[in-house]
Amino acid sequence: MKLRQQITLLTSLALLVPAILISTISIYKIRNKAEADIEEYQTEEFNKLKLYLKHITDIAYGIVETRYNSIEKTVLPNTQFRDSLMEASLKDLSKIRFDQGEGYFWVTDNRMPYPTMLMHAENPQLKGVVLDDPKFNVEKAKRRNIYQVRAEVCNAMGDGFVEYFMKKPGTDEIENKISYSRLFSPLGWIVSAGFYTDQIQESVLAKREALNKQINEIVVSIISIAVIILGIGLAVSLYFSGKLTKAIITIKDTLKSLGLGQQVEQIITKRKDEVGEMIQSLNTLVTGLRSYTAFAKEIGQGNLLQEFQPLSNNDVLGNELLEMRENLKKASDEKNERDWFNEGLAKLGEVLRRNSSDTKILADEILRELITYLKVNQGGLFIASEAKSNETRYLEQLSTYAYDRKRFIQTKIGFGEGLIGQCVVERATFHLIEIPKDYISITSGLGHALPQTILIIPLIHNNEVYGAIEMASFQKLQDYEVKFVEKVAESIASTLASVQVNERTRRLLEHSQQMSEELKAQEEELRQNQEELQATQEQMQRRQLELERENEDLRATIEQLAPKNAA
Repeated sequence: MKLRQQITLLTSLALLVPAILISTISIYKIRNKAEADIEEYQTEEFNKLKLYLKHITDIAYGIVETRYNSIEKTVLPNTQFRDSLMEASLKDLSKIRFDQGEGYFWVTDNRMPYPTMLMHAENPQLKGVVLDDPKFNVEKAKRRNIYQVRAEVCNAMGDGFVEYFMKKPGTDEIENKISYSRLFSPLGWIVSAGFYTDQIQESVLAKREALNKQINEIVVSIISIAVIILGIGLAVSLYFSGKLTKAIITIKDTLKSLGLGQQVEQIITKRKDEVGEMIQSLNTLVTGLRSYTAFAKEIGQGNLLQEFQPLSNNDVLGNELLEMRENLKKASDEKNERDWFNEGLAKLGEVLRRNSSDTKILADEILRELITYLKVNQGGLFIASEAKSNETRYLEQLSTYAYDRKRFIQTKIGFGEGLIGQCVVERATFHLIEIPKDYISITSGLGHALPQTILIIPLIHNNEVYGAIEMASFQKLQDYEVKFVEKVAESIASTLASVQVNERTRRLLEHSQQMSEELKAQEEELRQNQEELQATQEQMQRRQLELERENEDLRATIEQLAPKNAA
């Protein structure tokens, strides 16, 4: 739909909607007021009917009451005489008609659960009948037995109204009916009368028809006025829309070209109204898009340092472009840092793999590679003494890089002594950017100068301190460089632990071999001694045998000499 058609449509809607809305609200209020009046009229008529019904029933009640009182005052009646007189009063009531002959009385007793009919003016055959037939279940609220409900109300309150449905005499239509009943306590009689309410409903229906006719007349008037207003409004809108759409179409064509990514020129206008302000804003946007394009081109070519000025503080696109440049710079820096980090880990890992047998060589190689890769000026690596229960542990200088000889006259540093000793005690990285004047100086071709950064990192593996690294530099170390050294320190500590274990194992193996050779020599000497001892034992055994033979010979000689001496 074209703009001019839209303006015409919107103008029509702007004229019609308020008219329809106002008319609808007016009609709604008129209808509500009329409905309220009808409801009030219906209630008033209903109350009048109830009041009239009550008066009629009170008259019948008065007849019964008067007849009963006269009997009680004039004679000393017996029960049969009184019953016959009261029966006569029921016959009198059955002859009374009202409401143009449609109204009549009926009387029941008040026995429960179901009363008995004593007199019914229209249906005399009901006399003496217990009113428990389901056809009497016509009470309006719950479809209960109408005579039972009247008895309950009168026994509880003495009188009351009850609504129910009943076929109107002479027709087949079921109409709403209301009855009023009053209990005559001395006899237990319930005197009742009722009226149909269809006349009230007919009056209400007539008033509603009159209301609808009035509303229809109002609607016709409103439509006529709306058509006149719409015609005038359309004529005015067509006049002004012609002038407005020309400028807007120019703006539309420019925006369409911008939407296609085309290069456009600024629009020249003399308008001073809101449309003129729109054109000025569009011209500002055209200028801004040119600057956006140039900036995006530079960013696309990798120039992340290109200057750019947003159109305002609220320039969403301009600020997003600046944020994009910062994010690209951040991503580039992070990538460079990751690449630098991973490359350094690979180089230092290679150094650690090459030197895993000698602690001194490992320390020299790793320190040289670390100092070179970080481009710092000086560094030192310290190894911790073995943990012994009866000795205080200390750090011993194992390797240095570019330190002045005076720096480490003391080659052993106790745990907790100085920054290096304190670093291993606290097991924390010390990154100092405010250096004490007398702590250290860097020697170069230009003389001595204080460093900008001191970094001391403990070498810890499996919660065991193996040493520390100290580095000094003219340049401040970045956070990622410090993290890199901390990561490398873990690998150095792990490698130092392995190298120390290997060296300790090698020393134990050499000592074991030496002990084995000594044990072999001792075993050989013991074997020789054993052989000599065995030879001595054999010689002693032979000598013992010789002695035993000599003893035998001596004993034989003695035995031979003994008889001769006896003779």
